[in-house]
This record gives sequence, C-alpha cells and structure tokens, in this order.
Amino acid sequence: MPYSPVILIADAEDSSRDAASTALTRRFGADYEIEAVGSGAEGLDSIRHFIELGYDIATIAADIGLPDVDGVSFLASAHALAGQATRILMIAMDEYHTNIPLTQLHRIHRATALGQIDLALVKGWDTPEEWLYPQMQEVLTAWTLANRPQHLVYRVLGHQWDPHSHEIRDILTRNGIPFRFFSIDSEEGQRLALDHGVDGRQLPALIRHDGSVLHDPSSAQIAAAHGISIHALREKYDLAIVGAGPAGLAAAVIGASEGLQTVIIESQAIGGQAGTTSMVRNYLGFPRGIAGGELAHRAWEQAVLLGAEFVFTHEAVAVTSDGHSLNLTLTDDEQIRADAVILATGVTYRRLGIQGIDRLTGVGVFYGAAGVEAPALSGEPVAVIGGANSAGQAALHLAKFASEVTMVVRGHSLTTGMSRYLIDQIEATPKIRVMLCARIINGAGDARLNALEIEDTDSGRRRVLTVSAAFVLIGAEPHTDWLVDISRDNRGFVRTGSDVPAEYWPANRPPLPFETNLLGLFAVGDVRFGSIKRVASGVGEGSAAVASVHQYLRDRMKD
Repeated sequence: MPYSPVILIADAEDSSRDAASTALTRRFGADYEIEAVGSGAEGLDSIRHFIELGYDIATIAADIGLPDVDGVSFLASAHALAGQATRILMIAMDEYHTNIPLTQLHRIHRATALGQIDLALVKGWDTPEEWLYPQMQEVLTAWTLANRPQHLVYRVLGHQWDPHSHEIRDILTRNGIPFRFFSIDSEEGQRLALDHGVDGRQLPALIRHDGSVLHDPSSAQIAAAHGISIHALREKYDLAIVGAGPAGLAAAVIGASEGLQTVIIESQAIGGQAGTTSMVRNYLGFPRGIAGGELAHRAWEQAVLLGAEFVFTHEAVAVTSDGHSLNLTLTDDEQIRADAVILATGVTYRRLGIQGIDRLTGVGVFYGAAGVEAPALSGEPVAVIGGANSAGQAALHLAKFASEVTMVVRGHSLTTGMSRYLIDQIEATPKIRVMLCARIINGAGDARLNALEIEDTDSGRRRVLTVSAAFVLIGAEPHTDWLVDISRDNRGFVRTGSDVPAEYWPANRPPLPFETNLLGLFAVGDVRFGSIKRVASGVGEGSAAVASVHQYLRDRMKD
C-alpha cells in the first residue's frame, strides 16, 4: 500500500507553525502526512528523507521570511527535489490586512509572474475554516487529479502516432472524460486486445469501464455510448447558441438564468480553444489561475443546472429566417428552430500550408495546444511555432515533460503578441529557448515528424532542428463560409452592430449591439469583427448579447 502524500510546512514562527500543523492534521491527517519544520534547511532535509522512503510530496508551504533563506528561494530548491508538489508562499495575517512591505510585495509579484509559486496564503489566522481549509482542499484536489489514478471511463487502444487516435484522445481530454492510452505494440496493449476481443484491423478501439468495446468510433458514437445528448429535445427554443466556448457558455448561463429556453450546439468539445489552455492566469476572480478546461466545465455545469440544453457532435451548416423564427440546419440535416440565435463559433487554428508539414498532421505535427500529447513526449525535444499567448502557454506546459522546447517566432520580439507574465515565465524556464525572426520552411520524416527546416528571416540562413513533435499556434481564422448572406470582413469575421454596412441592414431601426444583418442573429466572441481575443472579453460579450436578445424579442412582440 502506498504511503500517504506529504504536506510540508516551513515556518520559523512557533505559534503559526503549530497552528497550521494542528489544523491540517485535524482536517487532512487521515489521508496525508503533515510535517512542520522551522527552517529552509530542515525543510529540504525532510523532503529528501520522505522521497528516499518512497513518499510523494503533495504540497510545500513556506513563510516568506525563513531564518536561513527567503521563502521563494526555498520553494525553488524544494521544487527541484519534488517537481509535482504545489508551492505555497505564506504571508502574515497582519501584513495581509494592512500593508505588505514593498520589497516583499515585489518579491511576491515577481515569483508569481515567473511561475515560482503556485499561490499565496495567509498565516496567523483565527479561523482555519475561512483562511486555510477551502484553499488547501482546492490545492489537494488538483494535486490528486494530476498525480493519482482515477476511475477510467475508457481505455484507448491504438497506435501512438495515428491521426485518428490523436483525434479521439483530444476529444476525450477536452471533454474531461477520464481515459488512459495503451499502444497496441506494448505488452499491456496486446493483453488488453486479447482479453477484450479487440479487432486489430479496426483501431483505435475504446474499451469502456463495463468491458464493451467501440471499434474505430466516430465522435457521435462516442457521445451516444457516453450518454451525451446528440439531438435537440424540443421543436423550438427561445435562444439557440452555436458554439460552447467562453462566449457561448456565458450566453447560455445568462439566457437560461433569465428564463429563456436555451440550447447550445457544439461540434467538438466545450471550452473552444480556451478549453485547451493549461492555465489562465489573468481571469477575474481566480487569483491562483484556472485551467481553461476546468473553467469551461464549471460554466457547462452552471448552464445545465440553470436549465440549458446541449446538443453535441453536430455542426451548424446554414441559418435562415422564415419571418417568424430562425432555422439552423445541422450536419445531419437536423433542424433547430429558435426565436433568436447567437453565433459563438470562435476561430480555428491557422494552417502553415506547407506540404511537408501538413502531411504529418497528427503524426508529430499538431495544430493547437499540447494537452493530449505532452506526457508522451517526456524527454523528447519539441517545437512550438507561434509567438502569442496560446503558444507561450503551450511551451510552458510542454517544458514540464520535454527535454527541450524551442519556440519558433517570426517576429523580432515576444512582446508584440504575448502577455508580460508569460514572457517572464518563459525567460525563467531553462528548458525553453526562443528563436526570433524565424519561419518554418519544411518538415522531415516518413512515418512521423523528426525534424524542421527553419529559415532566419533577416539573414536567409537555414538550419535543421531535430524534434519529435511540433505544435503550431500561429493565429486563427473564423469558420464562417456557411454564413453566405451575413456581412463579414475579408477575413471572414462577422460584422455586428454599428459595423454592419448600411447597404446590408434590412430594418428601419439601428442594429442592436452584437446583431448581424440577419434580424435575430447575433455574434459574440472571437468570431465577431473587432472583438478582443481574450477569455474575459468573450465571456463579457456572451453575457451582454443576451440583453440584446431580450430587446429584440420585445420589439418583435410590439410589431
């Protein structure tokens, strides 16, 4: 039986150290070893001792001012020994409520920006139920999900570098469905295939927790087997939302909470591109940051509890008006009628358009974030192509596994398209190197990618970079070709409100905020012309657009 994970506290102040140790033992002592020490040196010795005995270190909390080393430096040294542990910096309660000294405040800000700490907590509290337990439970839950075996809904059996295998694992990951992948070439994979009668000619195969097997399934077949709704339950809705990214989910939450019969159509996974983001650090209300997938799943649960319905695996291919309601046509010719429709389809990652790269898509070349493939690339060199926030987040996530991460950036600086906090973290991560003024010329590899040819855009010199995988995040474009009669700019972004040209506008009144030139059809988030491409902006637009929906429905009743 494995040992209980360790929670270690390093604090020279006897009263606060003893209070924290006692409170943590009372609440978490049945499942965790609680170790309290008075200095950084003692803390590192304890960590080494526990690791030698076979313990996992779950959390390390350190006072900002230890007697022999500052708390941030101690956490950095501790992290080198126990890389999976959550790092907590403790601040005295009286300083938290009054003024933290400027030098300490700067240290905290820098440590947060560089990713040297995961969160800060106060010490010296009177009520652990308010100041300790909720935060620690959140930390320990996240650590357990990342480091302890979970109940598996599926065991996926297939070839590691098969594109369809990657696609299925990506769908399961983005939808938060627990699974584990087994290569068909491995001993364990062969045993699973034999035990469950898997047909090796129809891979990938999904072995459900009940023992049943799905051979080479489509997204719709996986959804149906998982009990997910793939058809609308009503003949007509007040509001239909196309796309379950941040903007669409926000519109669903607000619409359903305000009494609108709301349905959301999502072709792939909730969260959109934001759902693949390993950590969103600058979203309001989450001082410790939140994974994009977790934020999306919280919003999905909130929308469902408020009464919104979801229809998965279908894509909208047409929208028309009969003068009374809007009709959405889906990929299987299913029709959904609604009084109003909000487009929140977001954008898709732009392709490089290089034959030597695109032919290896799914077999070493991946468009989008690195959540699915990152663990399989442990100890391997990888490349991230792109220089915006999504590329920076992918590079930081990959650096936890890969031997080296090379960012290939066309621009002269990361500051053009990346947030400062990400740049600081990248510069502080030894495994990441940045190649500026660089562009991809070609890719090499037969069965899978093994190298990239890169050109320096200033000198014209070319070099070959050996990599096991490349993640392409070079911007995005809207998927709006199906909106044939809707006003869009030359890149396909949907015009709304005052941006709709007069010659397109069909009514005597001015357009409502977020309204397109098709009355009752609104657009929000990344798909909208002029939108700010941030999670918080999408959430704000999705929420605000519901007010325009209400106004539209009221005006229509008057007519």
